[in-house]
Amino acid sequence: MSQWRRLFAIGLVCGSACFGPADHIISSAHAKATKPAAPSSSEVQVDLLRGLADIFSRGMDTLAGKLNHLGYSAQVYSTHGWQSVAQRIASKYSRGHKDIVVVIGHSLGANATFDVANALDRQNIPVELIVTFDATSPQPVPKNVLHFVNFYQENGFGKRVSPGPGFQGELTNIDLTADMGLSHTTIEKSPRLHAAVMQKIADVVKKDLAKRMAASKAKPNPRKSKPVTGRGEPPAEDRPATDVIAATSMRGS
Repeated sequence: MSQWRRLFAIGLVCGSACFGPADHIISSAHAKATKPAAPSSSEVQVDLLRGLADIFSRGMDTLAGKLNHLGYSAQVYSTHGWQSVAQRIASKYSRGHKDIVVVIGHSLGANATFDVANALDRQNIPVELIVTFDATSPQPVPKNVLHFVNFYQENGFGKRVSPGPGFQGELTNIDLTADMGLSHTTIEKSPRLHAAVMQKIADVVKKDLAKRMAASKAKPNPRKSKPVTGRGEPPAEDRPATDVIAATSMRGS
């Protein structure tokens, strides 16, 4: 009997030693799960604009269906609905609902995405991503757009897109002229391009998350103290601006 008691006691010790780390792993996994999550799909507002007379741009409806299936909030509008798009985004933004804004358009609807962006730019509202399919009369990309992707064919309709004054975002022109399986009336229906658009949306949402997390970690220092500078250097606030920039660049390199 004493032998069984000893074995039972050893089992208890082993159980505590062996399963203790498992509790820690579970706790760590739970802690990771409770960290700030990526912006949910519902926080991503995708507005899609059809082209002429809503006839030749039904690929916008198909893409919207795919995005809604993934949990995004996607709506399709006629070309002239761009004002409603801009007004709704601005109204939500003024109430503190700062969704991740994505605007997509085909043909004349692609042209209208620039009208949306410019209207929001005048109100200092950022647009995370614009995607255009064969824009026929593109404008320069305004400075409030962070990412812009332009699928086009030099077929008498589509054109390259250029950055506007102050634009510092990412601009990608993708020339599909050599793809004989596409045309102006089918380019927005391509499953391959739809997949590329959905991946791009996921990528920019991930980048937006990284920015949010970095901003949340940045805590201002309430105590004012003079920065530690090199030996014999005056404090930064007493030095010429050019010297401060140079010193900062050297430290960062």
